[in-house]
Amino acid sequence: MTRIATYGQSQILLGDVLRNEQRVFDGQRAVTSGIREKDYKGFAIDVTTIAGAKNLKKAAESFQHDNDQVMRRLDLYDINLNAMRDIAQGLRDDVLAAINGNTGVALRQKIDDYVTSAVSLLDTRDNSRYIFSGSFTDQSPVKAAANTPAGLATITNDVTTNPEDVFSNNDVKAQARLDDALSMTYGVVASDVSDELMEAFRRLMRYDDNTELFGFATGGPIGQPMTEDQRNFLMGEIDRLNAAIQDINEAQATNGVHQRTVEDTQNRLSDNVTFITIFISDIEEADMGVAVSRLQQDQLALDASFRMLGQLARISLLDFI
Repeated sequence: MTRIATYGQSQILLGDVLRNEQRVFDGQRAVTSGIREKDYKGFAIDVTTIAGAKNLKKAAESFQHDNDQVMRRLDLYDINLNAMRDIAQGLRDDVLAAINGNTGVALRQKIDDYVTSAVSLLDTRDNSRYIFSGSFTDQSPVKAAANTPAGLATITNDVTTNPEDVFSNNDVKAQARLDDALSMTYGVVASDVSDELMEAFRRLMRYDDNTELFGFATGGPIGQPMTEDQRNFLMGEIDRLNAAIQDINEAQATNGVHQRTVEDTQNRLSDNVTFITIFISDIEEADMGVAVSRLQQDQLALDASFRMLGQLARISLLDFI
């Protein structure tokens, strides 16, 4: 009688079982996670490509986050510049109304209110930092001696030629790097955008106080009816008020260009992130249809391996007697 040796066959079949179990495990992981391989070594020559793509994506997302903060600041500038322009236009309209109505009644009160509102706008802060102060973000851009109507009225020098009498900001404007190749200076400082307006306030209040006549024989207080000198003085201030409005309009237009630049950059970065995400996905992620089909085949192979191993375990010498 010949003995039937099954040990070698058992080892071969057991190896098949273990290999099929590993393939089934890998297939289940791919289907569950959606990722082809569990670590970088499974991607062989694509490792460097994947790592580089992920670094590019991370950099683009970092720029997007920083640009969101820049856009918030630009939006603040736009809101405040728009309100400041309304103040300048309101003051010009009130002066025109006084000239046409031959009365300055309540004009001084309106001017005082405009000064208070303008200083409040220039004192706007973002995360506790003054946005119109240049790099002096911890202090108001308007000096304490000139941040009230009474204080501003005591200034004797022309604000446009002596801005240091009224403003405490410097000329260091905020900058941002929007992406790898584009940087932008976008800050707005108080002395650039409101010196003409503050000078208009100063002249109107000093004239009304009659502390400085600006070449006219008589000054304020401007009442009803107005003198010829008062009418001529107010008419002469219209051009200055128009200049103040023009300064603010130009600042707002420049700010609008910056907003568009950031918006275009954000759109471009978003497109880049989408492209890189798809690129990485094409390398890393499993094709679910292929993965499911392969898992089914591996499960069938595992079942067959178990059956073969089971049949071998049941073989007896009696089967050959």
